[in-house]
Amino acid sequence: MVRLLIIFGLIALVAAVAPWLIDEKGYVLIAFGQWTVEGSIVSFVILTLITLFGGYLLFCLLRYVVNSYRNVRHGFFARSKERKQAVLEQALWALINDDMQQLQHTLSKGSVDEKWRDFALAMQAKARLHQGERDFALNLLDELSDKNRSEPVNLWLAAHSEAEVLATLRSQCASKKATAHQLKLYANVLLKLHKFNEFAQLAPRLIKAESFDENEWDWALRAYFDSDSATTLQKRNSDLPKAVRSGGHTHYLRAMVRVGETAAVQDELKKLLKRNEYSQLLSVLSDIEYGQVEELQKALQAELKKQPDEPEMLVCLAYLAQSQGEHELAARIFDKVLAQQQRLPHPQRAMQSYRATGQAEKALLVLDHSQR
Repeated sequence: MVRLLIIFGLIALVAAVAPWLIDEKGYVLIAFGQWTVEGSIVSFVILTLITLFGGYLLFCLLRYVVNSYRNVRHGFFARSKERKQAVLEQALWALINDDMQQLQHTLSKGSVDEKWRDFALAMQAKARLHQGERDFALNLLDELSDKNRSEPVNLWLAAHSEAEVLATLRSQCASKKATAHQLKLYANVLLKLHKFNEFAQLAPRLIKAESFDENEWDWALRAYFDSDSATTLQKRNSDLPKAVRSGGHTHYLRAMVRVGETAAVQDELKKLLKRNEYSQLLSVLSDIEYGQVEELQKALQAELKKQPDEPEMLVCLAYLAQSQGEHELAARIFDKVLAQQQRLPHPQRAMQSYRATGQAEKALLVLDHSQR
């Protein structure tokens, strides 16, 4: 803008000086319809410069007003956002400290961003329930969005009796028009109350309605196969419909390995090995603590002769050695893997063997690499 004004000023100055250089007085005539304006070039140049200068001052004034408005507006919303963030942080600290009185006071006196509204409502409901105000808590839970209504399962159960919750959800989900969110809440409640048979019957509808995403299915199937009895785990696996059983098979194998029934599923684990599904085998063996693993160990060693540096198979072999109390062997295997890569899939397992063999420095090194 300033450059443009300078150019116009120079043009006007040349127009004013030119008549003097050629010894001509010169004049300017402006006609518009019946109106005419006549004057000397000097007066025209002076008037033009004054107009340009006045326009520049007006432009500066408008720019100052606009910038001031923007700064004030930005400052207001920035302060408002900071206040809402402070309310959320104070509420979270109160929740962590189990200070329900402070939690309720903080959220009742301030507001949070819209994206955190459901979390604030759930925290308020928790505080109300802690003080025995179930009606207030229910009103707050009813205000949750459909997306998050199924998340605070414990709060719903605390606000109602278990029988009331199950009766209501069964009635709602008996209809074919039940929403994905209603089915999700019903499934979460069933898992929370250990109604595993009903969950297995509900599973096909959860798939059809897409009530769970991948992470939620992972959590649900972990909870479904949470048992210390091999007989119970086998029954739960057989109760699952085929559409769900294939997706939950890894969780079933992992649960069986966790309770020491590796021999009962070793044929299936060998199949994973033969199909080169090393990542899945590693996931299954990540919780192994004890059990009969001789045949699986031999199969792993045979495959390692073909691929002696395959890291996932090496880690699987280390887990089997740990389950037999052979921490020195496991530590040497972890050393070999760490020579190829800095991170391990389950660092706590390596730290366990390093501590058992008096190699605390290596344990700390594994922990440091896992946190990067």
